[in-house]
Amino acid sequence: MTTKLSTEASVPFVYRLALVITLTTLNSLGYLIINTFPTRQPRVLPLTPVDHWLGWHAWSIWPYWFMLLLGPLLALSIRQRYLLWATVRAYALALGINMTIWLLWPTCILRHPLPVDAGTATLGAWRLLYALDQPNACFPSGHITIPFVIAAGVMVQYPAARRWLWLWLLLIPSVVTTGQHYAWDIVGGLITASISLIITRHPFIRLILPFRDNNQKIEP
Repeated sequence: MTTKLSTEASVPFVYRLALVITLTTLNSLGYLIINTFPTRQPRVLPLTPVDHWLGWHAWSIWPYWFMLLLGPLLALSIRQRYLLWATVRAYALALGINMTIWLLWPTCILRHPLPVDAGTATLGAWRLLYALDQPNACFPSGHITIPFVIAAGVMVQYPAARRWLWLWLLLIPSVVTTGQHYAWDIVGGLITASISLIITRHPFIRLILPFRDNNQKIEP
């Protein structure tokens, strides 16, 4: 039977909110545990020319924090039941791949000292980040994987917003300019997100690849 995504039943906001809070909590707990207690001595990946070119900038803590919040906020906007669960499946697979790599092949970064000469608010944002996050579990970057998977779902849900959602790519350099990740981590995060979308046959992939599901028709 052919089903149009636009006519799928919507998930009430309260259920979406509960789902996002639950998944975000589980994700955060898993990441923090692995980050704080690595299974072996983490390995420092080499810096790339991209890392040297971008440098480190104290002000970039703000777009970095914004990108952390972007994933849950975008997830709340996915209303259609089929699309929401398709995105959750891709999210779970991507997170599982990331955590497996963090456990089996732990990596770390060399952290920059706190910017004590920065403004009060900026320094406070840095202190909060350093208090919550350890310099481990860097590759692949979950800060890239999660927003990418969720943004794929939003782009299917809201075709008119596709051109604007790609602007989130402008936030990606902040994971390097804050010293939270190296360029390798970004590449790894994009790869695990793409793999999860392909394996789960997410509707976003059906928009950009030529195969069709015999039981589901996705109309942009």
